[in-house]
Amino acid sequence: MRQIAALIVNLIILLGCNQKNETSTEPLKNPEDIFSKNGLLEITLVPTEGKIQLAAKTYTAWMYNGSYIPPLLHVIPGDTLRVHLINGLNMQTNLHYHGMEVSPAGNSDNIFRIANPGDTLHYEVIVPKNHDAGTFWYHPHTCGNSEQQVSLGMSGAIIVEGLFGKLPPAFKHVKDYTMLLKDIQSTEDLKKILLCSASKGVQEVYKFDSEKPRQCTVNGQVNPFISIQPGETQIWRVFNVSANMYYNIQLEGHQLYQIGVDGKYYKLVKARDSILMPPGSRIELLVQAKKTGEFKLKTLAMRTSNDGDYYPEKTLTTMICKGPSVQPLFIPVNVNDNLIDYRTKPITRKRTFTFSEKPGAFYINGRQFNRDSVDTKVKLGSLEEWTIINASDEWHCFHIHQFNFQVVEIDGKQIEFNGTNDIVNMLPRSTIKLLMPFTEEYMVGKFVYHCHILSHEDKGMMQVIEVIK
Repeated sequence: MRQIAALIVNLIILLGCNQKNETSTEPLKNPEDIFSKNGLLEITLVPTEGKIQLAAKTYTAWMYNGSYIPPLLHVIPGDTLRVHLINGLNMQTNLHYHGMEVSPAGNSDNIFRIANPGDTLHYEVIVPKNHDAGTFWYHPHTCGNSEQQVSLGMSGAIIVEGLFGKLPPAFKHVKDYTMLLKDIQSTEDLKKILLCSASKGVQEVYKFDSEKPRQCTVNGQVNPFISIQPGETQIWRVFNVSANMYYNIQLEGHQLYQIGVDGKYYKLVKARDSILMPPGSRIELLVQAKKTGEFKLKTLAMRTSNDGDYYPEKTLTTMICKGPSVQPLFIPVNVNDNLIDYRTKPITRKRTFTFSEKPGAFYINGRQFNRDSVDTKVKLGSLEEWTIINASDEWHCFHIHQFNFQVVEIDGKQIEFNGTNDIVNMLPRSTIKLLMPFTEEYMVGKFVYHCHILSHEDKGMMQVIEVIK
């Protein structure tokens, strides 16, 4: 009976969600670029509610500075990122600089600072001089409201420059695209709840429904096109800045040459037929056109187990290959030699964390998030082995703030070393072993680890960690 019920649900979702993609009629537009000058990038961000038009339908969106795709921030190692966040919403908000290896203390990447409606938060994030080049993003991180704010559009991209120093000189002149994958649901389809409290006032809270239709966008556009010539090579930086949605991307007729993930470049380039992107993850790709024609960049249909969510196949962009052929660039084999395989280092402590759930509630080691408690204390300089157990029947994805970890084992199988992650997917009833290097001075302070399916985070699947000297 359960299988029949699941089949019926899938058919309903397919009818509601697997709508025809709009014809690709406009080119992909990169977000507005803002670059640091003289070691400083200073910007004011004001989140407010507004309306956007997508595929002839109007959506309610929450946006920074009135834009569904806010500015793309470019910094270099050693810069200071100074952000003034003015809260124009009817609920609390803040900012998190996802994936960046920066301090969690004071007015840096401190997710425990909160702006009430009308308040202003001033952030000063110092990017270490040894910070890796890569892809990062900014979004709210207020427990209980993160899903709503990101789902309605509050997310933007950050690039720490330095990629072209890792590629052969010929790549300095290739086209470089940034792709922010966002999905949005019509608030008309969602249940609205009014919450009232003495500290937060009246808040409009939307109850998101994974079985209701969602509109997928790339840089706020529905199926834009990318022009390319036969033989041409391009760089695509792809960000999953959705609250809950997984993407399994595939480019028709082509392999994707992955050079990095989660803000770190690989040691060796990997040719992929498709790439799974959990919520919050980023990938960097080399794409080389093989022949003339139109080729869809799709996210493939998938379900995150019977207890999870279903995502139908969607076209994200269309690559249009035409014009005179150009000489293909040689795809490099090696990108990043500055990587540490932590399996060569002594482990100072081992810990186990179990992710579990009950209807409407999510737990780590049987506890729900409490911002006023510290669940894990670590001494600076430690290298710990963490065993992460998914004791539930749906997918989760483990994420920790401030640094990347090394995945060394999944369900007893050793993982080849090629780099590090800040997010790893967790299949039902699976066990993953990670090496956690708490080795940099900037890590001192309190931050969090959690499931980056924001619905799960908001319902308790998050804990506080403190790194102490």
